[in-house]
Amino acid sequence: MLSVNKVSHRFSKNVALNDISFECKAGEVTCLIGHSGCGKTTLLRLMAGLLPLQSGEIVLNGSTLASPSLMVPPELRSVGMVFQEGALFPHMSVIDNVAFGLRKNGVKKRALEWLARVGLSDYADRYPDSLSGGQRQRVALARAMAPEPAVLLFDEPYANLDVPLRRTLRKDARQIIRESGAVGVFVTHDPDEVLAMGDKVVVLDHGAMVESATAQSLYEAPKSRYTAELFGDPQMLEGVIHDDGVTSLFGEWDRSVLTNPAMANGRVTLIVDANQLMLRTDADGLEITQIDRIGGLNRVTVKHGPGDTRMDFECSSELDADIVVGSCVRVTLGFGVVFAARISSC
Repeated sequence: MLSVNKVSHRFSKNVALNDISFECKAGEVTCLIGHSGCGKTTLLRLMAGLLPLQSGEIVLNGSTLASPSLMVPPELRSVGMVFQEGALFPHMSVIDNVAFGLRKNGVKKRALEWLARVGLSDYADRYPDSLSGGQRQRVALARAMAPEPAVLLFDEPYANLDVPLRRTLRKDARQIIRESGAVGVFVTHDPDEVLAMGDKVVVLDHGAMVESATAQSLYEAPKSRYTAELFGDPQMLEGVIHDDGVTSLFGEWDRSVLTNPAMANGRVTLIVDANQLMLRTDADGLEITQIDRIGGLNRVTVKHGPGDTRMDFECSSELDADIVVGSCVRVTLGFGVVFAARISSC
């Protein structure tokens, strides 16, 4: 168990982290997500021992790694780290890179075992500049895992790789963490990566922890506007919550569609993932004037309101056969899928 307790950090007058607390379990991946500058990499560097801790405490399995009065050196923390660019030593062969840091007998044998684990046994005598980006990241993972660390930290390691390769490497890393029982901490700004890897997710914004939950919970029922906009393909529109339900540009909805059905009446911004918007034929509904397929979604244009104003929105790609241009439809939703943010009266 890796515990982060009331951690704060400043760079000069700039607050990088403000009173952050959460726990990471062994054999699981905890993802830190947020936009650039939210503090996630700073937090990772504090865990690794690359920055001194100014306030709070970081504890691994009951032993303090860092506090304002204590800083265990990185090499004594049982922490491995995989950087964005792999950070391999260019003058060392692949096997020497993996063996670096191993101090037991039979280090080459152990390094070869890890190269086999990541599918690079035949590349042991090659040098990093002869490898592809994905191969370098596999070597970096093998090097980080070879000493059998209790904690494995990832600093957006797959950000510069193509999508199919990212998926493969994420799966490999997740499986290794599960099998080894290490604590995995993965920094990313990609919600898809979080949904694919994260057992637990910590959402950061401007140094503050916005919320923490499972990836699926944050996707389906976010508790903040920031998280609602961060995950999925957010569709935003103004609406009014009243005693009997919710009035939106799409029509009337029951309060049960809200992630917080007890929210007070008033004007709000409604935020819902596009995949949660379903269309059903309705003679009294909105008339479709155009349908375009955009990746895994449909972009639909409808007429609404006085003067037949056009409105575009994205929705689920699953449309019934009778929903075509010229159809009249209503927008339906499941329970608890719409986040509502109060509109300021100022």
